[in-house]
Amino acid sequence: MTRCGLEVRRISALSLLAVALCAGCLNAGPEVQSVEASAGAASGSHAKTSEEKLSGTGGMPEATTIGASQIEGDLAGATDASSVIPFVAKPQASGGSGYDADTVLAVRYEVNEDYERAVIDLGTGLEPAGPVPEWNLVSQEGKGLQRVTLPSASATCVSDGEFGDGLLESFHVVRAPEGGMFMDIFTRETFLYRVVELEDPARLVVDFEPKGDLKAPLPAEGGDTVLVEPRPHASISDPLTVNGYSRNSEAANAITLIDSDGNILVRRIVLGNDRGHHTWGYFEATLDLPSLPKKGLLKVGTENGRDGSFEGVEIPVRTR
Repeated sequence: MTRCGLEVRRISALSLLAVALCAGCLNAGPEVQSVEASAGAASGSHAKTSEEKLSGTGGMPEATTIGASQIEGDLAGATDASSVIPFVAKPQASGGSGYDADTVLAVRYEVNEDYERAVIDLGTGLEPAGPVPEWNLVSQEGKGLQRVTLPSASATCVSDGEFGDGLLESFHVVRAPEGGMFMDIFTRETFLYRVVELEDPARLVVDFEPKGDLKAPLPAEGGDTVLVEPRPHASISDPLTVNGYSRNSEAANAITLIDSDGNILVRRIVLGNDRGHHTWGYFEATLDLPSLPKKGLLKVGTENGRDGSFEGVEIPVRTR
C-alpha cells in the first residue's frame, strides 16, 4: 500500500513541512483527507488529520499513513534561482508550459530569515511530473490572499492545511469553476512575492515577503465552508455577489441575508462544483436584494432540516 504524508526536513536550521501526499487522490477515487500541518510538526510531532481513513474502492487503499512526499527534489535550486528574482506586488502573473501535470501531489512549507516559502509538488497521475504546467496567479496582497490556478489539474492529494504562526496562515485546494484547480493561500499580513519553477520533478515555488498590516479581514471560515467574498464587516450593495468554497453535504450551500431585526431579506441555495467531495467545491451566487439594511448578518453554510441548526459562516455586513 502506498504511503502518504508529511515530511519534516531541516534546511539551514529552518523547518520544511511536506503536507499530505496520499495514494488515493485520483478524481475517481475515495474522498481526499484534509491535513493540518503546523509549526509544531517541526519538533517531531505528527500532523493532525481530519480524516484518518479513506473508504477504498477499485483497489484504492482503505487507510492512509502520514509519511514522506514522493518528490525528493532538492530545493537548493530554488534558492539559487530566486536570488536573482525580485519580490513584486504585481496583481497577476503566469508561466509554465503544457498540460501534462494533472495532479497536486503535495504542498510544502519553509521558513527563511526574511521570507516564507510554499512549494506545490506536481504530478502526472501519482508520479512526479517533469515540466511545470501552465499556471496563472492572482494576488490580493492587501486582502491577504493569493490564488494560484492550475488549468491542467484534475486531481489533488491534499485539500487544505495550516502553515505556521508567521506570515502564511493556511491553504485550500479548490476545483475551479472554469476547469482545473486553484490553490488559495491566506496570509496574516500584506506581502510581496516571487515565483520560481523547478523541473524534473515539477515544483512551483512561491516565496512571500511580509510588507505590512492587512487592509481587510481574511475570508471567514466555519464548519466546511470558506466565504471569500464578502469579507466580515464589508459594505454591500445591490446586487450582492457571494462566493467561496465548501465541502458540505450534497455540495449545497444556503446563503441567507438577515436584517438587524431578524427578518430574512433573501435566501438562496447554490451548489458547489465538487459533488464527489474530492476537494473543496467552488460556489458563487449573485443576489438581488429587495431592500438594503443599514446593518445585517450574512449566513453561508448548511441548515439541518430536522432541528433547524446551522453550520457554516456568519458575518456582519453593512450598506455603503
